[in-house]
Amino acid sequence: MTDSLLRRAQHSLAPAQRRDMQEIRDLCAEDPVANVVPMAHVESALHSGSVPAGLWVVRRRAGWGREMAGAVWAGSNVCPVLPDIDADSADERMADVAAAVVGRISRPAALVGPAQVTLDLWGRVEPWWGPAREVRPRQVSMRIDGPARHVPPLNAADLQLEAVRLAREEDYDALLPACVHMFIGEVGYDPMRHGRAAYEDRLHRLVRSGRAHLQYGLAEGRRQVVFKAEVGALAGGVAQLQGVWVHPELRGRGLARAGLAAVVAAVHADTAPTVSLYVNDFNAPALASYDAVGFTRVGTFATVMF
Repeated sequence: MTDSLLRRAQHSLAPAQRRDMQEIRDLCAEDPVANVVPMAHVESALHSGSVPAGLWVVRRRAGWGREMAGAVWAGSNVCPVLPDIDADSADERMADVAAAVVGRISRPAALVGPAQVTLDLWGRVEPWWGPAREVRPRQVSMRIDGPARHVPPLNAADLQLEAVRLAREEDYDALLPACVHMFIGEVGYDPMRHGRAAYEDRLHRLVRSGRAHLQYGLAEGRRQVVFKAEVGALAGGVAQLQGVWVHPELRGRGLARAGLAAVVAAVHADTAPTVSLYVNDFNAPALASYDAVGFTRVGTFATVMF
């Protein structure tokens, strides 16, 4: 990275303009599963005409002008969109992008995206953004386009399970503890102590937009949420599931498989033809559930958390 600061950079990072939106969308569409988060912001900009401040364009010198060589979404997470190019050019581009990111973007909550690009970028910005709180270098990216395989729960008569359905505003108080429990287990800190307002605002928006799914049943002797999942990102015909969770008292009884099958069917019917997610490679129970429902493995993600 030091070398990139001493030579004239061939790539620059500049705020995206309205005229860039369609070209960035086309770039994201080369891999809509991997790029669903930045594509969601681009599609919103195309619809509203308002370009979000966190969207950046990577440009490469080409003769007297510059051509688009990638994009970066920088919100609470930084998500790079850097398509494959030949090795020499890729190294130069990554060096330039890393230098520009350090100079122009504040350290986010996480760096997330396809593993090869994300880990390469992390290796270059680590002296400035490090240390990381945790690095998850191998997360399995999965998708399902056809019907899900329904696998009923095991010995569920005592659970008095209700149907999986969209959450409503009146479900919010029951849904919030499940979401917080999932977040602490997955991310490692309590969002109600750090960024509560933003966390609750996002959950309210997911509920109001019909992107939060839940199931009630009996756990610990009372009716409560026993399964839930949200469509955390939606763009380009892809709905990315996030926050898949089963009540800890009821794990190992097939609620995740049955709940996911219901969510996939609902999303296919009303929201998007492709459902995707990514999961830590060490989470064997989750991987088994996604395999059983019919998800296929299509790539590797990485997440660097700060």
